[in-house]
Amino acid sequence: CACSAERLPRVAPVVIMLLEHDGRALLGRGKGWPEQRYSALAGFVEPGESIEEAVAREVFEEAGVRVGGVRYIASQPWPFPSSLMMACIAVAEDDALTIDTSELEDAIWVSRADVRAVMAGGAGPFLPAPPYAIAHTLLTHWANG
Repeated sequence: CACSAERLPRVAPVVIMLLEHDGRALLGRGKGWPEQRYSALAGFVEPGESIEEAVAREVFEEAGVRVGGVRYIASQPWPFPSSLMMACIAVAEDDALTIDTSELEDAIWVSRADVRAVMAGGAGPFLPAPPYAIAHTLLTHWANG
């Protein structure tokens, strides 16, 4: 526009989270993902919602699990679509899953040993996110935690 108004870029806040229960982490599989690719659950933060509230809502919507404590781990800008991803680890009240198949194709609980093996390049029950993705950072942090 010809006016002198300053325009700032829009950034969409996203939570990405691992849910932990009894030494295991919950990973989800998106529709159309490569075979065996599983990752942290994620979703957009709604207007007026805190990071903790968004984590709890997204986990319940996608996997049907109630969440206790949520702790922030790290963040990463993500250009598609201009998002700021905020990585968290949350505690599950139980490990029973009710998967929303419109959101996830599948979800699995994985042990720290499995995550460590996969992250080191070994075999395991899933393929990890690429090293540049915050999901990779989140899994590494949890596995070494």
